[in-house]
Amino acid sequence: MVGYTLRQERERQNLSIEDIEQGTSIRALYIEAIENGEYNKLPGTVYTKGFIKNYAKFLGLDADDMVKKFMEDVAELSGANQPIVEENAEQTSEKKSESKTVKQDKKPLGYSIQESNYPSSGLLIIAAVVLIAVLAGTAWSWLSNSDGDVAKVDTPVEQTQPATPEETADNPEPVAESNPVPADSVQVQARFNDRCWALVTIDGAVVYEGVLDGGQTLSWEGKENINVRLGNAGAVEFFQNGKSLGVLGGVGDVVDKTFIR
Repeated sequence: MVGYTLRQERERQNLSIEDIEQGTSIRALYIEAIENGEYNKLPGTVYTKGFIKNYAKFLGLDADDMVKKFMEDVAELSGANQPIVEENAEQTSEKKSESKTVKQDKKPLGYSIQESNYPSSGLLIIAAVVLIAVLAGTAWSWLSNSDGDVAKVDTPVEQTQPATPEETADNPEPVAESNPVPADSVQVQARFNDRCWALVTIDGAVVYEGVLDGGQTLSWEGKENINVRLGNAGAVEFFQNGKSLGVLGGVGDVVDKTFIR
């Protein structure tokens, strides 16, 4: 497994888990879970791929190859959990020529409707359920793309002052003025465009740790500094003083950023 390879290389380089944590900003408990193959203790596949990529780069290994091996491990673990259904052993001993081992095969979506011998009433019920699901999906898609009352995340905008005719003649576009931030504090705003694990520390105190869904915009304010650690840096856009700072990394990248006063 990929965790065994990473642990072997770490030990070969005489590095401890604390050394990896300090060098990659990946928490020690996640490093141990990766090395032990305990993927259920990790935040999710996207974040785990980012952790493994950063871990491999720190050790000087092929990061893409390590991620590929991780996905193979996941596929192998998923396949090992598929049950096998066998006929009754007593019946098999009596009729060896007719015994069969029935394995649970992967069937295409809708298999139960296409191939199973349901009575006509059952088919009508299933068809009605499918029709309702399709109509619901169509309605949701229409509502999502319409200009109705669907909730939207407001992008931080800059306040502008109306321009006089003279100013308009010299400057076609008015200059935006952001809301002033007190000189004795630091303020940061983050817009989450996709799911992302985040650890937020303000003035040395942890104020949040967990996974945030896309579509949320959060603001933090501190006296001295704000530190943000992200497990999927490409999913978060930052704003300060009303101006966009962009994203801090790519999708799946683990990034630390400190904003100071």
